Amino acid sequence: MKMLKVLRAAGIPCEIYPDATKMKKQMTYANSRAIPFVALVGEEEMVQGKLTLKDMTEGTQSLVTPEEAVEIILKK
Repeated sequence: MKMLKVLRAAGIPCEIYPDATKMKKQMTYANSRAIPFVALVGEEEMVQGKLTLKDMTEGTQSLVTPEEAVEIILKK
């Protein structure tokens, strides 16, 4: 939730997928809503205080801090 607060404080609209479901379904949802970036946060990311940021238009992803994610998203 801390990561979500950082993104929202920067003016980036965010939502959390409401159900614990398969990743494919979540990515399909993001594509159907034309969501440009998806933040993936698993156990390893939580331990590191980072998130995997996936650029849905380019198909690239990188492990970043919430602050780095803000910079990347705002540049687009």
